[in-house]
Amino acid sequence: MKNTTRRNWLRNSSAAGVALGLAQKNVTGAGPGGLKITKCEVMGLKIPFHERVRENMQENYRREGIDRPDYKPWIVRLSTESGLVGVGESSRDPRAQAGSVAGKTAFELINNQAVTPAVMMAAYDLVAQSGGVPIAKLFSPEPRAAVRQIWWSHCLRPKLLQAEARRGLELGYSVHKVKARQYENPAEQVAAMAEVVPHDYSIYMDANGSFGSAGRTLAVADSLRKFPQVKGFEQPVAHEDIVSCRQIRKSLPFRLAVHYEAVDVRSFLLESLVDAFVVEDWQWGPALEEKSELCKLTGQQLWVENGLHTGISQVFQAHQCAALANVEFTISLTHIGEDDIVVEPFAVEKGGFYKIPKKPGLGVTLDQKAVEKYRAV
Repeated sequence: MKNTTRRNWLRNSSAAGVALGLAQKNVTGAGPGGLKITKCEVMGLKIPFHERVRENMQENYRREGIDRPDYKPWIVRLSTESGLVGVGESSRDPRAQAGSVAGKTAFELINNQAVTPAVMMAAYDLVAQSGGVPIAKLFSPEPRAAVRQIWWSHCLRPKLLQAEARRGLELGYSVHKVKARQYENPAEQVAAMAEVVPHDYSIYMDANGSFGSAGRTLAVADSLRKFPQVKGFEQPVAHEDIVSCRQIRKSLPFRLAVHYEAVDVRSFLLESLVDAFVVEDWQWGPALEEKSELCKLTGQQLWVENGLHTGISQVFQAHQCAALANVEFTISLTHIGEDDIVVEPFAVEKGGFYKIPKKPGLGVTLDQKAVEKYRAV
C-alpha cells in the first residue's frame, strides 16, 4: 500500500481544489456574469422498466414491500444569461429549490451541498461548458480517459438472469453485480449465468444483508466456490453487525464490500475489513472526493453507483469518477428502464470501459422527445 500520511492527504485534497479553482479562474476571465442563472426548470419523469425484465422486477419489489413499478428521476435544466444550458438529475424532488436558484451564478452552486444533486450537476455542466472543458477536468487536470462500468441485475429468476448476463457480455461488459435474495438460490442463478459467460467474466453478489449471519454467508460462499466467475460479496449481513463482518473477513474466499454511508466507517477503514466501499445516495462533488481520499489511506477501492436512472447522472458519474484513481467500478441502472432520455448511446468497449466525452460540459444531450414522453410532473 502506498505510504500516505494525513499531510499528503490534505495536500492531495488541496490540489483537487486548486484544479477546480484554476478552471473557474479561466472561466471567470471570460466573464462570470454570463453564468448567472435566469431560469430553473424541473421535470419529474416516470420511466417504466424495460419489458424484458419488467414483470420480474415488479414482483421482486412487491416481495420486499416496496412500491416501485417504475423509475421516477427528476431532471433540472438551468438557463443562463449567456444562453448556456446545463442539465442535472436527482432522485429527490428539487422543486422547492427552483425559485432560490435563479439569480445565483453557477459558481455558487457547484460545491454547494445544500442544493439537490440535480442542481449541483447542472451547475458543473455550465461551468465546464463556459470553460471549454469536459466536466472531468474540473475535478482533475489529467482524468482517466475511461471508467469501468459494470452490468447490474436484480435477483432475477435463473433463466432471465442468464439472458441478462448474455446481453451484458454481448454489449462489452465483463463485470456483473447481481442482487441476492432468499427467494432465489444463488448457486442456481450463478450456474445459469456460467453457461453463457466465460471464466473471466466477474460476478459480484449483493445480498443487502439478506444472508443474515456469518455462518450463512460462508455457506453460500462454499456453494459458489466451484464457479470461477464469482469474485466477491457485497453487504452479506446487516450494516451494524460488525462482529459477523470480522468473522466473514477472516474466512471468505472472495472480495468483500459494504456501503460507506451505512457502517461505522472508522472501524472498517482501520481494521481493513473490506476491499471496497460502495458509495451511493448521490454523493457528488467534495463529498465523493473526501471519501476517495480517506480510502486511499487504507487502500480500499470505491464502487460508485450514483448514476442511476438516466444518462444524465450516468455520464456525470463517469466524469467525476475518471478523476478519482481509486474508483474501481461505476454502476448504473439505466439499462433497466425503457429509455435513458439522452441522445448519445452509452456504449462501452470490451471489458466495460466507457470513454469520457471530450466535448465541453457533460457531453451528452437531453432527448426532449423522450422527456415529453415520460414526463409526469
